Amino acid sequence: MINSLYIAKSGLSTSKYSVDVTSNNIANENTEGYLKRVVNTSELGTYEDDIGNGVSFDGATRTTDVYLYDKLVSQSSLSSYYDEKDSILSSVEIIFSETETSGFSTTLSSFFDSLESLRGDSTNLIYQNELTTQSELMVSSLQSLNNDLDDTLDSLNSQLEDEVDSVNSILEQIVYLNKQMQNNGETDDLLDKRDALEKELSNYVDIKVNRDSSTYNLQIAGVNVIFNNTNLHEVTIQEDNIAQKDIYNSTDLNDSNFNDGDEISITLNGTTTLTLSASVSGASENELKQQIVSAINSNSDFSDYTAYLDTSNNLIIKSNIEGEDGKFNIDISVGGTEISKSESSINAEDNISLTVYNNELSLTSGSLKAITQELTTSTSNIYSYKNSLDDFAKALVDYTSENSSVALFSGTSVETLSFEKDNITSLTNDDLENLAQLQWDENLTIGSSSNTSFSEFYQNLLVTVSANVENNAFKLDSQNAIVNSLESTYNNLTKVDSDEEMVNLLKYQAAYEANAKIITAVDEMLQTLLAM
Repeated sequence: MINSLYIAKSGLSTSKYSVDVTSNNIANENTEGYLKRVVNTSELGTYEDDIGNGVSFDGATRTTDVYLYDKLVSQSSLSSYYDEKDSILSSVEIIFSETETSGFSTTLSSFFDSLESLRGDSTNLIYQNELTTQSELMVSSLQSLNNDLDDTLDSLNSQLEDEVDSVNSILEQIVYLNKQMQNNGETDDLLDKRDALEKELSNYVDIKVNRDSSTYNLQIAGVNVIFNNTNLHEVTIQEDNIAQKDIYNSTDLNDSNFNDGDEISITLNGTTTLTLSASVSGASENELKQQIVSAINSNSDFSDYTAYLDTSNNLIIKSNIEGEDGKFNIDISVGGTEISKSESSINAEDNISLTVYNNELSLTSGSLKAITQELTTSTSNIYSYKNSLDDFAKALVDYTSENSSVALFSGTSVETLSFEKDNITSLTNDDLENLAQLQWDENLTIGSSSNTSFSEFYQNLLVTVSANVENNAFKLDSQNAIVNSLESTYNNLTKVDSDEEMVNLLKYQAAYEANAKIITAVDEMLQTLLAM
């Protein structure tokens, strides 16, 4: 009888704790990052083989599956990459969006229409003014597209800084939780919070957590950022921008190839030209190259560039500004001969990466991968679009100049492109005839595209922009389907089901009442015995 009293007492206590755990699950059903707790019980040790001593409440543990959790984190990180890529590419697609009555294609068509009108009456002031208006609008539209792309890059730079700050903040919070666990033990609440932070971190970068021992290590792109539980290395932004360096072959500029008085023409970005006379009859070698070096280094218009001779006496012109901001185009001709650049010339490049303790992170997923890709010249869609616009602008200048006795446009890129308004009145009938035919010429070479026209080249650019969006959207949809499947499986295992918890609550409440009745029955029996 007394044993029954103690057994009922242990059952009463266990049921009470089980009700508390179940109530806590129900209360936290919608708490972000909360994993449901499961009651753990065991039979108390027995003194006799056939007699039990009741039930032991062994605490509550959170339900989780480390393998499934890690898979969910890694796939969610990849989904974040495609999602960020979609956001970037879609915003660029909006920049290039067109309707039947607006957009650069319409502007380009209007420009050629105004040329056609002026060709019919070359002295008509109305037609001249219309060509002026359409030419200026075309230049403005091209530059507006380029400026919008630049604004997108500026926005991404700001976003990069903000997200890196967020990553470091999350890492600091994880370290803080690890310190609490060292001092107070690994409670379920702290583990829930750390899991939620890891999941949030994976939205930015790909991570791997080592839980093989009591020591907590967290890696980003394979590089330790948290090790030995509380040691932290922060993520930093690294810029390794490359300055443009044009190399001119030494033999092309040998003094023996030219004569005194030959005109040296040095043109910067198709707009600024230095002109000087060659002096190559002196006793020293490389006089022509030294003249060019001195002319460039002493002219204020060329202050952003430095000219010099390397150890092989090749003429080098290098930008003083690293990266895409320092891009330039310098054309050199001597005695009417265009001096070619060596294939070993170096193009300007922006290289943006993330580092941890001087180790560059080779990200495989996360939003920061998408951002750094777009800010790095070699992997960027945006820079590719900008280069296409530059190719269009340069071709516009070259072909209109080749087909006219006067230049309608000048410059070597979208940024330096300008319309030469004063030359409109100097256009001859032959000039207008040739220029008007450019609209239908499908044998042009624009950038790396041959056998194309101005209209076709730009339409292909629009197709490329839209295709990139659609290709990434397909990958995003496929990846989201994978994440949703994993998340559903994981949530079914770890999240609170209110119906299930209500059943548990009723079960534990019934067990509590049953044990209470046993105690009451034993008490009544004892009272009866004592009253006899």
